[in-house]
Amino acid sequence: MDFRQNMLVVSGTVAFYCGFFYLNQYLFHVLPSSTGASWISLHSAVQLFAVLLFAQWGALGVVLGGICVALSQTAMMSDPGTVMGTIFLSGLAPLLARQICIGFSQIEADLHRLSPGVLLRVAAMFAATSAGLHQLWFAWRGASDDILAGLLLMFTGDLLGTLIVLYIAKAVLSVGVRIRRG
Repeated sequence: MDFRQNMLVVSGTVAFYCGFFYLNQYLFHVLPSSTGASWISLHSAVQLFAVLLFAQWGALGVVLGGICVALSQTAMMSDPGTVMGTIFLSGLAPLLARQICIGFSQIEADLHRLSPGVLLRVAAMFAATSAGLHQLWFAWRGASDDILAGLLLMFTGDLLGTLIVLYIAKAVLSVGVRIRRG
């Protein structure tokens, strides 16, 4: 891809990440949450899909989207070091999960033959990687009282959010195909 296409990927990822973050807050604000985690995290789907499709350019978009969200949330800025590390991990975790899945031959680098079962395993790997890295970071920074509860919460939220977006996208695509067929 050339520079313009890369910048389009980055800016699109920023827009989708921010949009899904705020949609998630609006829809699920009543659910309990902890440091950096909630029971459903729709923007996790953007993290995973942006990095699966666009690798480092998707990760850069996630990081920049995280910065935009952090700047709009003044309460988040009480500990800028923790926030910036968290933002960095938001881009790194899906990139690392992608590389792990490629290394273990669960997916090919060009995403050829990405079946629903394989996508579910990749989503689970992403959720585990993201939750693990983030909760270790929060524990190290003293931002989490219970690392195991945070790990379970974040893993569940990342996986559920990704699956919700995935199945909604699948349903929309199925309806589109049916409409075109008449």
